[in-house]
Amino acid sequence: MPIDINSYETLSAMVAPAIFLTANGSLIISTSNRMSRVVDRIRVLNDLGDKLCRGGSDLDFPRDRMDHVQDQLRHLLVRSDRIRLALTLLYLAFGAFVCTSLALAVDVILGSISIAAVPTGFAVLGVSLMLAACVNLVREAREALKSNRLEIHFYRDLHQRRMTEGSGCQF
Repeated sequence: MPIDINSYETLSAMVAPAIFLTANGSLIISTSNRMSRVVDRIRVLNDLGDKLCRGGSDLDFPRDRMDHVQDQLRHLLVRSDRIRLALTLLYLAFGAFVCTSLALAVDVILGSISIAAVPTGFAVLGVSLMLAACVNLVREAREALKSNRLEIHFYRDLHQRRMTEGSGCQF
């Protein structure tokens, strides 16, 4: 039986992995941006911590601020670990979707030797990896919001202490 490499059936079968590749690529880009924001925040906090330790800052309550910086850095470390894992999973999913497309092409080229389970297996693997990455990104987002709440509480407490000591901001 002659092989029709340009068959519509094969091309349409290869579209599904392409759609997953596009969605996965978008997740990779947005997750990389999240990582960049975490890295930038770590650098800012490291600089602030260094200034506070060296007495190079005229900010009030330097001991409390240093404790807060350390707490924020701990949260950022957890977030960066989650993002790193999510990116790893997303890149593995990307590879699984590429393998799905390649396996579909090989299946057509081989013709009579059906390997239909192979592309299906790669597709299931890719979707599973994407799901695991998404679950991890939800956990990271929750950690980010927790960190934001802690920061808001810290600055509210700081403002309250200033008002109590009579050195607060006058509005």
